[in-house]
Amino acid sequence: MNRIKKHISRVIVSFLILSTGVVHNASAQNVSVSAEMDSTVIFIGGQIDLKLQLSQPDNIDLSFPLLTDTITKNIEIVKAGQLDTLNRDNGRYLIEQSFRITSFDSGLHYIPPIVFEEVSQKLGKAIQTEPMALMVFNPFDEVDPQKGIVDIKQPMQAPFHLSELYKYLPWVLGIILLAGIVTFIILRYFGKEVPVKIFAKPAPVIPPHVKALEALDKIKQEKLWQHNRIKEYYSGVSDTLRHYIEERFEIRAMEQTTDEIMNSFKGIDFRDGKSIDNLRQILITSDLVKFAKHEPLPDENDLSMINAFFFVNQTKLEEIKSLEEEKEAMLNKENEVLNVSNSSEQ
Repeated sequence: MNRIKKHISRVIVSFLILSTGVVHNASAQNVSVSAEMDSTVIFIGGQIDLKLQLSQPDNIDLSFPLLTDTITKNIEIVKAGQLDTLNRDNGRYLIEQSFRITSFDSGLHYIPPIVFEEVSQKLGKAIQTEPMALMVFNPFDEVDPQKGIVDIKQPMQAPFHLSELYKYLPWVLGIILLAGIVTFIILRYFGKEVPVKIFAKPAPVIPPHVKALEALDKIKQEKLWQHNRIKEYYSGVSDTLRHYIEERFEIRAMEQTTDEIMNSFKGIDFRDGKSIDNLRQILITSDLVKFAKHEPLPDENDLSMINAFFFVNQTKLEEIKSLEEEKEAMLNKENEVLNVSNSSEQ
């Protein structure tokens, strides 16, 4: 910073002489031109806008100077904007163009007047802007182009400590507690059961054939067809088998017709060929009862239940027990035999 201050002191006098303001105007007759910079001071490599303006009557045709790459040898043009024409109410045009400029040389750079040559030729008098100056500072300690490009230093790896997270612990606990309270209120509001046993042991999975046999046994115990509830009886039996088929064979039996279910079993190898025939008998009879008002005979009702039990038992997926489970089952059988023998001796 001291070096920059000394640099400013050396050039301040010449800077005030050359630049008395940011906007510089020149006019002749009814035509005027001006040059305006965003700032008169930039850091090296910085960018500012230089705006040229031409004010003229609308009855003459004048043109802008053609600036391409540079303003001076030390000031470069980064981008040239489009010409913008504004038609004023007093019969005049205001034409302007902006240039994004930069400089990579530090120091005070003199910008000579920018001459509107074609305008000067038509009017017979030089039309140009006032001279300007641009001060370019170099904030770096050393800039040596001879050293070439130097690699960027990699970010330093700071060690991580768990103690850095302690300050966030109250916020984390507070958010968890708040989420739990909101969840509890929502569940209570909608009448849902609150799962208080979060770490409870999950309930054992009941095999499909066990659920199907229990459902069939319940239907059998209700004696529906004996009480003339034949349609309800066959609906229960067929729905039980359809649920079993969905879980056991992954066939969407609840949404399929009898023919579609039978077609779905093509390619499945059953241990007993009678199993599929028994299923067909039950489903067809159930369709006749529900849709054709068929009234089966009592023997036919009993046969449907027998075939349902037979189908489930013949197609169930056998469970593979571990050695410990088999050992426990054998001990239970031995205990049952001993209990029976002891009771008989008494």
